[in-house]
Formats: sequence, structure tokens, C-alpha cells
Amino acid sequence: MIKAIFFDLGNVLVKEGFASGIREYEKDNSLAPGSLYAAMRDFPYWKDFTLGKISEKEYFDEVNRGFNGGLDVNRLREVVLGGFVQNTELVDHIRALKKKYKIGVISNNPKEWFGYFSDNFGWNGIFDIIAVSGDLHIRKPAKEIFDYALAQAGISGEEAIYVDDRPDRVEGAVLARMKVVIFKDIKNLIREIDEK
Repeated sequence: MIKAIFFDLGNVLVKEGFASGIREYEKDNSLAPGSLYAAMRDFPYWKDFTLGKISEKEYFDEVNRGFNGGLDVNRLREVVLGGFVQNTELVDHIRALKKKYKIGVISNNPKEWFGYFSDNFGWNGIFDIIAVSGDLHIRKPAKEIFDYALAQAGISGEEAIYVDDRPDRVEGAVLARMKVVIFKDIKNLIREIDEK
């Protein structure tokens, strides 16, 4: 019997705004296309930021250093985070699901950014369990982040569904014996949950 449903953040709870925000900043500031994305996503400090090993300030300082201090970091943060749009249809459905299931989030996200999304989109009180890499220092697909979420919910893997848009991030959920749904759209999600 399913007792909890856990959701990924990017391209599930929110439409991913990272790449589009960076492209906008590159264009507005005449930066070589892809150069800022490479600095923000491909260098080791992105992983360190999402693991909570460095702060948001340290992360942006590292990115800015690669551009000789020429970035408007506050504007860059604003553009990137502003590009994320809540999947309102899904979040509204989650509020309904909450009447029957424990609801959680399992995400590779910096703690500062998850806090921003939670505040900006009014998520306080929606999630019973929050397993964010920036707080736990563990990233998906590691099984440990799923084990943590299950322990917080007080259930076994067989009693949980995990929803993610990326098949390459669900290995740990499978190892934890969770049922996995690859998110495509709300209609498909409702059908798959009903079938589990």
C-alpha cells in the first residue's frame, strides 16, 4: 500500500529556469554563448554548491572570478531564479494528494535555492519530508538520499512512489525499492499513481 509520494524539483515541481536564465544574461551582457553556462554548471563548484559544501555567495564569487569580476551577480541570480516557473497544475494536484499520502521532495538543489522556491511559490506546509542535497550533502542518484526520505516518512521503499523527469537520477530510488514514475505530464502521473 502506497503511503508517500516524493517529487523531484526541476522540470517536475518547477519548469527549469537555469539554462534559459543564463542564456538571457549572456545575451543581455554580450557574453559568448555557452560561456556562462559552462562556468555555472560544468565546473566543480556547481556540484559543491548543490552539496552544501560552499554557500551561494561563494558559488557566485567563483563564477564571477572566471569573468574577472565583471558579472552583476545580483542581476544574474535574479535572472536565473526568476526563470523557474512553478508547475501550478501539479502543485494543486499535490495539495489534493496530501489528503491521502505523505508528500515529500527529493532534489539535487542548493539549500538557498530550495528555500527561495519554497518561499516564492508558497510551499510551506505542502511537504512533510524535505530531502535536498544542499542540506544533506548527498546527491541523487545515491541511494542514501532516498533512504533518508523514507526514514523521515517512517515507511519502507515498497510503500513509496518517487516522481522524476530524468531516468538517470532514479537508480537510488530503485535500489531503495521505491516505485518510480517518470514525469511526462499531470494526466500520465495521475494514471501511473492509480496503477501503483
